[in-house]
Amino acid sequence: MTMTTPPSGPTYTEAVAAFSSLFGAPLETIDIDAIHQPLDEGPLAPLAAIPAIRDAVASLREIVIAQGEPQKGVSELNKAFCKLFMGLGGPRSAPPYESAYTGDGRLFQEPAREMDKLLQQQGLAPSEEFPEAADHLALELSLMEETLRLAGLTEDRNDIALVRDLHTRLLGWVPNFAGACAAHDPSGFYAEAAKLLLTFLKLPHPKLTPAAA
Repeated sequence: MTMTTPPSGPTYTEAVAAFSSLFGAPLETIDIDAIHQPLDEGPLAPLAAIPAIRDAVASLREIVIAQGEPQKGVSELNKAFCKLFMGLGGPRSAPPYESAYTGDGRLFQEPAREMDKLLQQQGLAPSEEFPEAADHLALELSLMEETLRLAGLTEDRNDIALVRDLHTRLLGWVPNFAGACAAHDPSGFYAEAAKLLLTFLKLPHPKLTPAAA
């Protein structure tokens, strides 16, 4: 596989799911332990499966290992997660919501309403255990993951169109999100993860072909 060759549909989908998890919740000790294992194991394994970004994934892993023992890594990365994504950093944060990077930057605006409609159209809704606005990065990626799985099974034109629309949507605001992470992340881990997500989104995606009418 070369830099310009798209990953397979399943490989791409699993990578989207991995990114969704990475930005949806702080890493736990079990995750840090797994990251300390060989690159092809643990939460970063689906990303390492894509040759075009494997070296960058390895660099992301090294940031975790440099934190020292897993318990210390959990503490430092959780502090960074809370500062960046849960508002504890105040103006030195990186809100993981599309609304923060569009319009006047206020949260819960049109992007959140649009995402609510898209989730409803797909028969989905945010989990009660994840009480975030629908334009949260993890939810946009999760919807993309679910729709990729559907499109892979059904080759439905509407699902394929939604995957493409979500991809365009993410490319519209993730660059600014990645910039905010780069400016304010005390750990360096989430800055690299956001940069990696942006690189991933710029890769060719797997070919999705509508079924014949």
